[in-house]
Amino acid sequence: MSSSEGFGAGDTDLAKAKRYIRSTGKVSIARSYFKETHCSVESAEIDSEGLYCFEKLIRMAFIAIMGEDAVLGCQDGFIEYIKGLSDSFESPIINDWSPEQSSSRAGDFMVSFYNIYSYQWKRHGRPVDKSLTCFLTIMRECLDYSYTRLGEKLDSLPVSIRNNIDKAFFLTNSIIDSWYDEKAGELEAA
Repeated sequence: MSSSEGFGAGDTDLAKAKRYIRSTGKVSIARSYFKETHCSVESAEIDSEGLYCFEKLIRMAFIAIMGEDAVLGCQDGFIEYIKGLSDSFESPIINDWSPEQSSSRAGDFMVSFYNIYSYQWKRHGRPVDKSLTCFLTIMRECLDYSYTRLGEKLDSLPVSIRNNIDKAFFLTNSIIDSWYDEKAGELEAA
């Protein structure tokens, strides 16, 4: 599905969204949010139809949780890696900002940490099935946090942008639920 079908906005809607941000009285809410999250109103946020900040909030929340983890947060190399990731989200070079691609990137990013998370907790005596459940909970918390933050701040933006975020949120939840079901099936089979 292209961004002009279903939940996405077409070129005309995107042009309206840009005019809306520049000319309405509600611009201060949007600008304060984008300043707070280091997002650019003119380029990254609007051209990505709301999905850049959604992905960024998910990643930043996930990085914070991994950095504060009782086991992973004690490892200097991991913390340096996490800090490096934190600095690399300011200028994405991405051409496809559809909800499908955005949710895929967000899901892939979080899932990529599972092996190290599971391995380190296994070394500390936690059963693998418990680590899997805890990791799913962490991913859901990051998604919920990001969605809630955007919901509070983006009410003044056009419906098409909110629809993109809604769709990306549900698709990302679906991706991580499918991933969890697959991993749980592998554990049962082993």
